[in-house]
Amino acid sequence: MKVEIIIDKSLDDTLVKIYTPSYSKDIESIQKSLENLNKNVLVGFKDGEVYILDYKDIVRFTTNDKKIYIETLDNRFMTRLRLYEIAERVDNKYFLKISRYEIINIEYVKRLDLSFKGTIAIEFKNGEVSYVSRRYLKEFKKMLGF
Repeated sequence: MKVEIIIDKSLDDTLVKIYTPSYSKDIESIQKSLENLNKNVLVGFKDGEVYILDYKDIVRFTTNDKKIYIETLDNRFMTRLRLYEIAERVDNKYFLKISRYEIINIEYVKRLDLSFKGTIAIEFKNGEVSYVSRRYLKEFKKMLGF
């Protein structure tokens, strides 16, 4: 395998091309590794400062007034990513979309309130409350096993 790096100042972003005589497991592995670079952390903005956030510290992602927010146990950050981009990046073993406006980390769910007709109220470990929309109720119940 040969590797060639070309510095091109006219590019706005890094471009990686792989030339190969055939597609193989090695090429697939390289592709997945490259695609997953920088996907283990998110950048959050708060008070004019930039923070690097680890997914395991994130309670939920919410939208409000066309802005996307990242909530941890004790802070709230803004992100430039769209909610669908976040949904593609997060590990679906821990994160679940509960409405058009929210993705939650089930590791931070403190308790569920099933007394609401047609939905479920979720209380998080940080005291915040969310509601599972009817559209996402079936998937939510399936993930939790009830």
